[in-house]
Amino acid sequence: MASFLNFVNTASSVLSDVLGALGGNSDGCTFTLAGGTDSVSFPVSPSNFSVINPYNNTTVNINNLGDVNMLGKRGLSSLRFSSFFPSQSYTFVQTLTAIGPYELVSQIKRMAENRQPCTISISGTDISMPVSIENFEYGEKDSTGDVYFDIELREYRYIMPASSAANSTTALKSRVASTGGDKQTTYLGIEASSLDAAQRAIQKTTTIAKQGQRVLGLYKAMVKSGGVSAGTILTTTAKAVMSNGKSLYTF
Repeated sequence: MASFLNFVNTASSVLSDVLGALGGNSDGCTFTLAGGTDSVSFPVSPSNFSVINPYNNTTVNINNLGDVNMLGKRGLSSLRFSSFFPSQSYTFVQTLTAIGPYELVSQIKRMAENRQPCTISISGTDISMPVSIENFEYGEKDSTGDVYFDIELREYRYIMPASSAANSTTALKSRVASTGGDKQTTYLGIEASSLDAAQRAIQKTTTIAKQGQRVLGLYKAMVKSGGVSAGTILTTTAKAVMSNGKSLYTF
């Protein structure tokens, strides 16, 4: 009896290690990448991932002092991970999907090629940010039909354009202020994705620090309302976005 229990415990431990190496279990994180009209929840969560946060510090040499560390500003974060798209119904699959591995590959390629930022989120972590797809490598390793991949993402930073109004004292142009109820911009919707429309509507009236959160919020509101069709007029103020005169999203 003792030998049988030892066998069961050993088998359970080995199975747990195998599942962990293949991408986790039902208690693991869920990785979701969304962009445009596509969204991929990776069926097999990576067993590990790496986030790089550069801070652009530099070292300069000063006479009589030697090397001095000059602190820089935060750079763009990058995220890398590897996993595979299964062609079979494995018990350790994190997210069930009815489509095949190459359709998932096609969705990621579309997101990479449509020249619009995507959004990556990892459940159970603080990672949720707009990104661009920098590298995507995939291929098969055996006869199972599973498609293995490596992907590298880089943080996308929304840029707020400078104001066209010059300061009366310095004659210098400044960035658009994020406050002031009378400041508004108008954007005419075109046949593009809601995410692109949200970015265009937000970026002229919002500071860089708040753009990501507001763009995502407006994007969700657009999707819920059925999207932005050609000819739709989006009016953005410091407090809200209106679609053809009706409130669509408030900050």
